[in-house]
Amino acid sequence: MRKLPPLNSLRSFDAIARNGSISKAALELKVSSSAVSQQVSILEDWMGVKFLKRSSNKTSLTREGVEFANEINSVFDTLEKNIFHTQKKVNHNEIKLSIIPSLATRWLINRLPTYSALYPDYSVMVEASFDLVDFTKKELTIAIRSGAGSYSGCQSEKLFDEYVTPVCSPEYWKKNKTSLVEIGACSLLADHTFGKDETNLNWTSWIAREGIIPSTKIQPIQFYTDSNLTIQACINGEGFMLGRSILINEELRKGGLIEPFKEKQVSDWPYYIVYHSINDPLRGALRSFIEWLKREAAKTPGIVR
Repeated sequence: MRKLPPLNSLRSFDAIARNGSISKAALELKVSSSAVSQQVSILEDWMGVKFLKRSSNKTSLTREGVEFANEINSVFDTLEKNIFHTQKKVNHNEIKLSIIPSLATRWLINRLPTYSALYPDYSVMVEASFDLVDFTKKELTIAIRSGAGSYSGCQSEKLFDEYVTPVCSPEYWKKNKTSLVEIGACSLLADHTFGKDETNLNWTSWIAREGIIPSTKIQPIQFYTDSNLTIQACINGEGFMLGRSILINEELRKGGLIEPFKEKQVSDWPYYIVYHSINDPLRGALRSFIEWLKREAAKTPGIVR
């Protein structure tokens, strides 16, 4: 039999040490302050050591309390991590995917039935989100993101690169035929999410990398937080946008958008498959899903080959 103090006493002491007060610890544990204080008293009696300095208006840790708090915190961190790892390993037949909304709409959704037909025993749940995924806090298996490809605690594999080039509707082009030098005089649409920083998803950066000195200041007049909205506004004839080839390929094929200029740049932000390092090596549904994603990516029109 292990000679350990009651777990509730350890949890109460850990909560006080982390929160700095009995009242805050009580809120975290959803019990009364007196219950928390009593649990620590039980721990002190069991250990034969005083961990708290109690006064009428303040509670603080003794020197022994500080030392023991560091040890307990480390133990609970390890326990929490191991519990998380065990939970994540339980179900190998379910995929929970987080993917940016525009890629979900314009690339994944029409292809997903193919995966389900190939692997009928595996299920897929899709969450459309821009947020970076914390796999330790969210019940997710895999994410697809556009960016630099480096994510702490995760494995990442490039899914595909794409081109970036100005596009507009045929109707808008008929009324606003222009050159890249003079494009700033036209209505420019921009992705607020992707058009930040100094990437070539930003109008100013894209023009500069072409070595073009614009005749008019490059200043978008409309910003959207979702590329789906930017694309639809462009189809509606509201102006030029920097089209990402993966997202606009279908609209180019149908004629809703055109590429008036020959200049193209490889996007600074490729798409990456991201998953928690605990799932390496890959197995079960996750392995099959990533292999399927790569096969679909390889035959996608608009990727950089």
